[in-house]
Amino acid sequence: MRLPLQSAAVLKVAAFGAATGLALAATPAAADWRYCLARGPSRTVYLSAPFSTVAAMPALDAAFGSMLDRTHRAHDPVQCPRAEDAAALRAMRHTALRYNRQDGVTVVEIDWTPDRDAAAKR
Repeated sequence: MRLPLQSAAVLKVAAFGAATGLALAATPAAADWRYCLARGPSRTVYLSAPFSTVAAMPALDAAFGSMLDRTHRAHDPVQCPRAEDAAALRAMRHTALRYNRQDGVTVVEIDWTPDRDAAAKR
């Protein structure tokens, strides 16, 4: 039995879509470049080291906040800005450092990444 021309075209498009979906599902998620920061008391800001991750932002915020709590550093909510690549992230982080220092804020750079944090907990 032959399918009408229109039905055959629909099946080809559906098959292509399914194949593309499988290929995308098999491809690892692209990693974001991030660093985390949080304001502390007395005009202090905490900044993490830059890192690459596929973790969701809420998990990163929570992990950096937990580390600050474990090290007895009072802090406001955490944010973890993202960039497409390492160079863009370094530029963003440098701007944050410069801005805060020019504004008289004490910047505390913390050698923290989610991977190192997880390894330290083991």
